[in-house]
Amino acid sequence: MRTIAYLSYPHFADCDISLLHHLQQLEPGLIFILQLTEKDRNRTIIHVQHLKEEGGVFPASDYPELHILSKYIDLNRAYVLNMPGRHDFSLSNIRAILRLRKFLRQRKCQLVHFTWPLRHGAFPLYTFRRQMLLTVHDPLPHSSEMGLSYRMHRKVAMKTVPSFILLNQTQRAAFIHHYHLHENQVFNSKLSIYTHLKDTTPVLPASSDYVLFFGGISTHKGVDDLCVAMQYVHRIFPQLKLVVAGSGTLYFDPKPYEEAGFLELHNRYLSDEELKGFIQQSCFVVCPYRDATQSGVIMSAFALGKPVIATNVGALPEMVEDGRHGLIVPPKDTEALAAAIIKLSESVALRETMRQNILKDYHSGNRSWQNIASGIHVIYEQLLNAR
Repeated sequence: MRTIAYLSYPHFADCDISLLHHLQQLEPGLIFILQLTEKDRNRTIIHVQHLKEEGGVFPASDYPELHILSKYIDLNRAYVLNMPGRHDFSLSNIRAILRLRKFLRQRKCQLVHFTWPLRHGAFPLYTFRRQMLLTVHDPLPHSSEMGLSYRMHRKVAMKTVPSFILLNQTQRAAFIHHYHLHENQVFNSKLSIYTHLKDTTPVLPASSDYVLFFGGISTHKGVDDLCVAMQYVHRIFPQLKLVVAGSGTLYFDPKPYEEAGFLELHNRYLSDEELKGFIQQSCFVVCPYRDATQSGVIMSAFALGKPVIATNVGALPEMVEDGRHGLIVPPKDTEALAAAIIKLSESVALRETMRQNILKDYHSGNRSWQNIASGIHVIYEQLLNAR
């Protein structure tokens, strides 16, 4: 039986767990390795209070907080890369990376599937470069995420790794051109709904029937464009509120919109229970992004059957089929965004039709995790047969 290692991180756990639920059934030798650090141990559905003091690879069952994952994956085939040091070159973190390398060699892994470019402290893992496959969540970096360190890690990964999976078709050509790759190095897949939200018990907010923006707040997310659009909407629907919920630095002044009476701001990290409550009580979700790749926000909304208004940037139109799962508008066009909000606000029937389409396509159809896992299984077969 062949062995494949799938190495990922807490900030991708909401999609990884849904995918691995089906992928482990197709690949009996697939093992999941979750990297935990002091800075990255409490994200999405991962909430680990304390790391082990020693750097290394440990069974996931050693961490009581991870037992919840057994609802979705085989915990006997899951491990933690425990990195307790404060920075990449802490002795304990270096020891953890070297022990992971030994762990992968002992198990004779034929394929090592990563989901993010390795940081410099983990570069020893590039000794597996011929066996490596990298899922690229952001084929082209967001405009607000262009730090020097991040660009360096990406550059090394794109020069070293032989094979890649993109989660959209839209940016495939630009990705290949930008990193000077060959067509046969790049495979395509997609995202689906964040299944765990369906099983989460919601904490309901006081408000209901509002327009919702949620997720990290940063300049490329266009929250200020949404607030301006809501000024137009407020004249027609004076009772309709906009709820903005998520952590991040407010790069604009929200006071005029709060004083106008239509903006309700929750500028903080949301638990999954709170997130489900906010989505569940909303009329629909808006993603007014100025640039994007694909969006986990959309997948969270679709998990609960909520239509989405999104801008025509990145691969968002691939995820939100215009008129079927929601509406697509031009970026930075506040009048078009306002018109779309008004259109969905006016028609409960239209929103219900879109909800049914989302359930049909994403929960059980060709956009479901089961179908996506089958596609990745085929990619594994092609890579291993070629080698």
